[in-house]
Amino acid sequence: MPLTAGDTLGPYEVLTRCAKAGDALAIAVVHVGAWKAAYRGIVPDEFLDSLSLEQRSAAWRRILLADPPEDVCVAQARDTIVGWISAAASRDLDAVPLTGEIWAVYVAPAYWRNGVGRLLCQGAERRLVKQGFNEVTLWVLKDNRSAQDFYRSMGFIADPQCERTIVWAETELQEIRMHKRLG
Repeated sequence: MPLTAGDTLGPYEVLTRCAKAGDALAIAVVHVGAWKAAYRGIVPDEFLDSLSLEQRSAAWRRILLADPPEDVCVAQARDTIVGWISAAASRDLDAVPLTGEIWAVYVAPAYWRNGVGRLLCQGAERRLVKQGFNEVTLWVLKDNRSAQDFYRSMGFIADPQCERTIVWAETELQEIRMHKRLG
């Protein structure tokens, strides 16, 4: 049975809530740690090793002060933020009306494969449905098989017609779009 907000995860109760500006450093810690663990071998090591917690924290402070807080939610175990998700309307130019998008979801590596990502995604999907969206998409690195497997377990299907090239750390990477019907 999937976790819901307030369920226990091992010895911890996991709660989800909207992010606040004061969460910027904790979100940055999860963000940087997850990037370093998930993208090692996909993104150049030099880039991952150069990630700055201070810069990422400052960026999150700006994001959380500028964006509606309901677009970013966190998962908290005890007093520690262990994951976060951002979801809102699709940013894709070819998106049909009523398409939402999971812009990003990251979980602290120590909490991988414990239901935190699933809890965050299910919560985001419920919020998107309440906002009137009937489909959700996301972009994932083509070489990140683990993430693709996770999204498939959540009901997402890869769109073989929709790939794009992005540049990270002066390296071209391929992304694929995945989608899922909501409701």
